[in-house]
Amino acid sequence: MKKIYLKTSKGTFTCFSTEQISKSNPTIVFFPAMGINSAYLDFYNVFNFLDEKKFNLLSVDMLGSGFSADPVYRPRTLENYSEEISKLLAQVPGSKLFIVSHSFSAIYLLNVISQKPTTFKISGFIGIDPTSSEIMIHHQNDLENNLAEAKKNRESNIEMDADINPGLPDSLISQAQDLYRRKSGNPFEINELEESIKTIKKTEKMKINSNLPTLSILSSLNYPNYVKWGNPYFNQNNSSFQVVLNGHHFLQWLHPQLIANLISVFNCSLINSAKTRTEEENNGAR
Repeated sequence: MKKIYLKTSKGTFTCFSTEQISKSNPTIVFFPAMGINSAYLDFYNVFNFLDEKKFNLLSVDMLGSGFSADPVYRPRTLENYSEEISKLLAQVPGSKLFIVSHSFSAIYLLNVISQKPTTFKISGFIGIDPTSSEIMIHHQNDLENNLAEAKKNRESNIEMDADINPGLPDSLISQAQDLYRRKSGNPFEINELEESIKTIKKTEKMKINSNLPTLSILSSLNYPNYVKWGNPYFNQNNSSFQVVLNGHHFLQWLHPQLIANLISVFNCSLINSAKTRTEEENNGAR
């Protein structure tokens, strides 16, 4: 995959994409979790199992995180994230648009998808342990503890821990360590944590539109919380479904091939269904 830069009025995103972008192919856009992580490094192994002749692949690092530039508007509010993502998605090429979101970025995307009208159409949403506001309302202490730790570590100049994909080749592990060392405790990470409780309260009770097919890939670690408080990304659409995989929050590190297969089957089934409907409509019009 190659590094590309997508400039918007909100800032310049650093993305990694397939070598040849085809306008006739569907595009899958990958978003990372909250914090400083790079989507390219987090989903690196998943990309190896997706057919680049069939799909355009695009990983996106949030502004102020990963390899991306700093945002034009510094506050890491729900509104600013949503506007930044919308500006980016409006530039994404391809015949259809599919979104893959891990963890907290799902909340921002849920807000984006809920806004109308948009200059882009999303054909399918895939969430990997997608964050639910209803769940996090009951786990606010986790966010508060993370914020307190981030502030403490920044003030004492202690390097913060960062989640690094253990499946990366050695050269990329070194690159990830260096990148996250430089990004750790930056003002955007701290402000995102400061805003996180406001964000989950603003999106409480928000659910994904029933017209949008969704795939939820949930970890056995967090599945009990979804059972208890619900999954706002699983709707009544006939093409929506959820699966539970054994493991922790970063399922894409544990099951890259399986997750790639699930994404591919889900997207292809939607594409084929759309083609069938179009053919039936055309035949009916004759």
